[in-house]
Amino acid sequence: MKHLTQQKMNSQSGFTLIELVVVIVILGILAATAAPKFIDLTGDARKSVIEGVEGAMNSATDMAHAKALVAGETGVGPISAAGTNITLVEGWPALTSLPDLLDLDSEIGVSGGMFYHKGASTPATCNVTYTDTASKNVKPNIVATVTDCS
Repeated sequence: MKHLTQQKMNSQSGFTLIELVVVIVILGILAATAAPKFIDLTGDARKSVIEGVEGAMNSATDMAHAKALVAGETGVGPISAAGTNITLVEGWPALTSLPDLLDLDSEIGVSGGMFYHKGASTPATCNVTYTDTASKNVKPNIVATVTDCS
């Protein structure tokens, strides 16, 4: 009887090291080929770029306005900023001068008052719009639209 008990104890069942390695390799191959199809982060990246452009516009607009106030220029300017003359509208940067204030990447396109991501399928759903002010006491309208940046 002792002999049978020892045989049962020595013959354990389970996976061999080779079987485990093969399964891990197969899972790695599947993850490398299937995961990118399920995890597409380009839309999120484009959204972040547009939100960054919106923040840069707000900062550049505020700084140019502050410089205009210090210079006593509350009309049409120009003021010197970023190595160029910036035209003003009621003391705020004009839309036509805004690209001179911003250091935009080549992935950002400009059409009128719309700054859009060139990689987005529809520029109207992944952009920042800038509208000149109508009053000295009102900041220009800067609005980001990031409903679909895929």
